[in-house]
Amino acid sequence: MRAKSCTPIRVSVSDCVAGLLERPIFVIVALLVWLGTSAPSALAGTPARLSFERIREPTIRVLMFHQVTNHPIEPKTGVGAPWVTPQRFAALLAQLHQHGYHIIPLRTALNFFEGRLRAAALPHKSVLLTFDDGYRSAWTRATPLLRRYHAPATMFFEGHATGTMASRLNDTDLRNMAHSGIWTLESHGFAGHSDLVIGPHGKLSPYWYANLAWLPKLHRFETRAEFQARIENDLIRFRNTFQPIVGAPITVFAYPSGEYGQNARLRPGQNPQTRIHAGDSNAPGLKPEIFAALHGAGFEAAFSVYDPGHVHFAGRDDQLYALPRIGVSPSFTLATLRAIDTKGIEYPEITDGRYVDAGPLAVDGRGFLVASTDQPVLFRLNRYGRLLATYRFKRLAQGRTQSRSAISGLALAGHTLWLSQQAGWGPDPTPYLSRLRLRRGSLHLLSRSALPHTLDWLVGIAVIGKQMYGIDDGGQLFTLPAGKHIASLVHATRYEEDRFAGLAASNGHLYTFDTMRHAILEFTTRGQILALGHLQDHVRDLAVLGSKLFVSDWSEARRTVRIYTMHQEAP
Repeated sequence: MRAKSCTPIRVSVSDCVAGLLERPIFVIVALLVWLGTSAPSALAGTPARLSFERIREPTIRVLMFHQVTNHPIEPKTGVGAPWVTPQRFAALLAQLHQHGYHIIPLRTALNFFEGRLRAAALPHKSVLLTFDDGYRSAWTRATPLLRRYHAPATMFFEGHATGTMASRLNDTDLRNMAHSGIWTLESHGFAGHSDLVIGPHGKLSPYWYANLAWLPKLHRFETRAEFQARIENDLIRFRNTFQPIVGAPITVFAYPSGEYGQNARLRPGQNPQTRIHAGDSNAPGLKPEIFAALHGAGFEAAFSVYDPGHVHFAGRDDQLYALPRIGVSPSFTLATLRAIDTKGIEYPEITDGRYVDAGPLAVDGRGFLVASTDQPVLFRLNRYGRLLATYRFKRLAQGRTQSRSAISGLALAGHTLWLSQQAGWGPDPTPYLSRLRLRRGSLHLLSRSALPHTLDWLVGIAVIGKQMYGIDDGGQLFTLPAGKHIASLVHATRYEEDRFAGLAASNGHLYTFDTMRHAILEFTTRGQILALGHLQDHVRDLAVLGSKLFVSDWSEARRTVRIYTMHQEAP
């Protein structure tokens, strides 16, 4: 453990003064510096007031139901027995109606996703109700409730199970539903949740559309071309079988269990540590083949379930063959829906089967760059928060024994991305500054160098012109990489840990978040506070682009980014 030094880092004023009393000249200089840099806001008059308005992209809340019953039936295969009671379903419909949600038909949603319906014409707080598997309870118990609230719904039913199980729909049910004025009938695949042999020893998987089949007579797995043909034939078989019965085109598909090979196979002993089920595929990356199969079979759209660790409502930036849905379970309430509605854009959570605490962010006109705080990993997201690329830099973990990354700040200047790492803990804790190059979707690590120990606990970095600045959790401001202390945002007799979070720059000014005051501060490089505004988010980092404020928020169990329009008002 290194000895304590007289710096603003993790050291109280009394600690420093005690060490300097033996040198009076330094006492005078230190007091002058302290008075000149720690409380400039007190000399600058009343700061202006910042106000914030949340920005939300138009989206559709696609809900996924299964059974509506007091006596749920679990299928032989699949992910369990998701269900809601008729009483809970009725209560949810009533709450949606009372709180201004609009339940829309499938065609309206597709018109929006495909760009044929203007965003302004999409009903406010739109909801799409979907049901999977084809349980009769959805038809017999949900229909009267849906009719009461004039609520349309879509049923994705399994072909092989139709008319073969007492608990599932039959052909007569399908005809009646098609003429009910309530239901739209679409495909859950002919095979649906059927088991698939995915190994030479007879291993079975319920993810029929997410695995390469084992061909025992040929002693090999099917090729990707054979996989695509199998899926396309299944989809065409479904359409040819059931379109004459329902009397309408079937052009939309829902993946059984939401799986189409998008989830990487977990290595032995790995645990994704997520709050949802992540399917195990023997051939991840099958998306191009299954999308091609859907297109070849004449399907215009397909619904999945949200990707692991990335809960969001469906929007125009989602792929038409991978529209996300939110599963409804017995514990689902309107509060669950509203919590997702207010979260903002959710960060990715899984990489290599591990949970990632994403936080530090940088913003440009195309989207976000987000870093993990516990792994040497960065994500590239578009402006809607959809994951575009994942970058892993093992070099960022070098020399770190107990804190693998401790990435604390990102700053983007042109095509250069700067990345700071806190010292962390260990036998020789050291802070680092790295320079990366961003070009054409690729990110390359160019250099990594140790920083002075005055910068052990940086919580954010920012660039103004050619100068880089850093702030620690006690509100001390430094120039980087030299580590020269230039200002303080507080005047206190002791160092206040974890008080400040994040640093951003715009128009020559700096921004940070004061956790004690729950306020965004705008200030000069000399520490003069120009404006502040209260924000109740649990801010981990922030970025500013023009009048937009981007906040990396840790208020919920999941990590998100919220976007605000920022206004400055007169004091």
